[in-house]
Amino acid sequence: MSLVPFFLVIITVMFAIGGTPPPMAQAQSFTIKARVSNMSSLDHKLRQKLLTQISKTRVLDLDHGIINPHLPSGLFYVNAHIGTPPLSINLALDTFFPLTWVQSVDCQDCFSVSYPLSNFDPKKSTTFQPLPPNNSIICSPPIAHPSAAGSTCAYEAGYSRGIFGIDKFYLSPPSTGAAANLIAFGCGTRSFVDFDVGWDFNPIGGMLGLGKGHSSSIITQLGSDRFSYCLPGRSLSHPGQPTLDFGSDADASLHASATNNIQTTQIFFDEFNYLNMTTITLNGEIVYTMPETGAGAKLVFLDTGEPSTWLVEEPYFSLQDAVVRYFADKYGWKEPRPSFDPEKGGIAFDLCYDIPANLSSVVFPTVAMQFLGGASLELQDVFEIFPEFHAMCMVIREGAPNVVGVFQQMGYRFLFDLAQSKLSFAPNMC
Repeated sequence: MSLVPFFLVIITVMFAIGGTPPPMAQAQSFTIKARVSNMSSLDHKLRQKLLTQISKTRVLDLDHGIINPHLPSGLFYVNAHIGTPPLSINLALDTFFPLTWVQSVDCQDCFSVSYPLSNFDPKKSTTFQPLPPNNSIICSPPIAHPSAAGSTCAYEAGYSRGIFGIDKFYLSPPSTGAAANLIAFGCGTRSFVDFDVGWDFNPIGGMLGLGKGHSSSIITQLGSDRFSYCLPGRSLSHPGQPTLDFGSDADASLHASATNNIQTTQIFFDEFNYLNMTTITLNGEIVYTMPETGAGAKLVFLDTGEPSTWLVEEPYFSLQDAVVRYFADKYGWKEPRPSFDPEKGGIAFDLCYDIPANLSSVVFPTVAMQFLGGASLELQDVFEIFPEFHAMCMVIREGAPNVVGVFQQMGYRFLFDLAQSKLSFAPNMC
């Protein structure tokens, strides 16, 4: 199951290079305009107006959150504390979409949240308030609008539908006297996702939107130009902590132990934050160079709400051909086995081989993306073993747009500096 938002506003990226769109590609039509060079005066005015409309005593600060894996769903989450008294709710990280939401006890179509965790009950929080429908900052298209009755602010986007509310919000357990942020977030009455994906335990009760496509984004509400995160890898030997950090803490978390390994590239922005990919390499050899024309082929999104990595058609098949040649030259392997049919219980990957008898001695090639300015991101865990199918597969998929998913980000720390339009990253950080 692909856990990519079914967006209210359909994204149809105009790609020069085609491909079969994953669910995420059913997105909003847009053209590439200009990068964000700093926090615009408009952003500043929106922030100030939002503060006036929500609370005159609002504190814009969040402690760091500890990131935890929920690998059955392919997502990672942080533990948030919402309301008074604070309720502990795990929120999956979503760097692509801006909406933060929790599933409400009033949910009519909803997923199960495992005990001792529970859905959010606005009636039990003494500090909860519905967001007024005349709040023109948050209650605005394309995500939100005044409800039909005109008494609340309704939203319908991503995985969730419901109303916006305002309440205290922490990413660390609140202590006595600690200042709280009053954050506007969605209280979901309908959910369009099942985080347990067939497992009996689901700790996730909503999503934390870190994108900047709407003023409801927690990044915009905090007035923060910077955030960083590190998704814990499968090795336990990494020195850093798997945290989500904001502001100056985001800088410190990256530079603490990676001074000599940091790479940087430009962030561009239209409806979403994206990178400009230049080449793809296998073991350091270029297997595909992005064309000068066709901007859509160069777009790459870092998406913690999507488990898989996707490439549009031409770079995908160029990489696939290079991998086939590598295994043929190095090990004499014949053509890959036929594709599985995921609808019949198979694997949703195109390039698979039978598990060889000498698996322990197989050296898998490294796959990397290069970006504008020369930064190179080596993708993690590109090849996976599926014992139940006696198969090993390349877990990059063909589809549009280009996305670096959760599994290929693990172990890196990424710093989004939106004020400077820069993404910095370093390996082996958590």
